Order: sequence, then C-alpha cells, then structure tokens
Amino acid sequence: MNPLTALVTGLSSWILVLGVNDWRLSLAVIAVALAAGTWRTGNLSVVAATAVLALPTGLSMLLVHAPYGTEQLAPLLTRDGLLTAAELTARFTALMASLLAAAAFITVPDLAKALQVSPLGPKVAYIVATALQLLPQGRRVVDTVTDAHRLAGRRITPGTAIRRGAVPVMTTLLTANVEKSLALETAGLDLPGRRTIYRPAPDGPAQRVLRILIPLGVIACVLI
Repeated sequence: MNPLTALVTGLSSWILVLGVNDWRLSLAVIAVALAAGTWRTGNLSVVAATAVLALPTGLSMLLVHAPYGTEQLAPLLTRDGLLTAAELTARFTALMASLLAAAAFITVPDLAKALQVSPLGPKVAYIVATALQLLPQGRRVVDTVTDAHRLAGRRITPGTAIRRGAVPVMTTLLTANVEKSLALETAGLDLPGRRTIYRPAPDGPAQRVLRILIPLGVIACVLI
C-alpha cells in the first residue's frame, strides 16, 4: 500500500469519527482499525499501543465526568456522567486506533519516496523523513556513546552527564546532519523539477482513485 493512501485513510477516519460523533461508529472504527493493524504487523503492538494511550485518558474522563451528572448511582458516581465518559473515551480510542493502524502501513523510506514525487517536492520529503528518523537515530547515538564510555571504564554520573553524555550525542547528531546535507546538496536537492526514483513506493490507479473517493465519501457521510 502506498503510504499516502494509508495517511488519507487515517485522516479520513478522524473526520468521520469527529464529524458523526456517535459512540457506535467509534466502536466500529476501533474494531476495524485494530483488526487492520494486527493483520499488518502480525502482532498485538497496535492493540497494546492503543490501550496504553486510551487507558489514562479513560480514567481522566471518568474522574472528570462521572461525579457530575444528574442521575446519581452512588456517591461521586452518576449514570449520565458514566455514559459521557464512556462516549468520550470511545471517541478518543477510535482516533488513536485509526492513527496507529495507518502508521502500521507506513515506512519512513516509502513515505519519503511518495512525498518526493508528490506536488510537495523533495524538500518536504527530506524534512518529514529527517523528523521521523531523529528519535531512533538519537537513541542509537545515545547507546553508542554509553557503550563507548562503558568499554573505556568510565561511568556517566549526574555531574558528568553533560560533558560525557549530552555533548558527544549532540556533536554526533550535528555532524551526521551536516554530512547528510552536503550529500543532498551534491545530489541536487535544491534543483527544480521532478525526481526519478529507481524503486518508487507501491502505487497504482486504484489507490490514486481511493485517495480521492475516501475523503469525499467521508465528507458526504458527515454532511448527510
């Protein structure tokens, strides 16, 4: 699947959930998104990530809304307050599940290639890809610096964290970005015109049509 198709589908799910604002639709979106994400990844990572995000939100909704309804069931507990908390939690969970399911169909290289041949151009593709890769790259650099100090018999303490930890990590990341910028400048990143990609992201007429029909169908459902 083209990453732009996954993005359009995920964003369209947000529009549908927020526009219709019905708990039954939210539950349906949750079921479809979790099933699609589990099928794509082959594990329960999407389900687990959705639960991690939804659980604290659900608890906060419960604390905020459960005591302040009109139909009291128990001290600090009302029936309509519980329903409101449940509906809001279902809506938030649907939003997170659709986002995570869409992300399961996207890889950074394919997203960069898809954006590069889109009207946004190669500069936007580079910025997006760099932003998405920054956290994993930083984690790898931190591990490398930590291992180097461990092999040298040095410990990183709170007093030496900046000198032995932060400074080498920042220097390594900045140096890598400078080298990458020079390589991209040599490759002609700033030159106008379209780029040729040897192995483009998977795409086809059906997906291009879907990227138009899905948002239109969602908008029609919301308006009707």
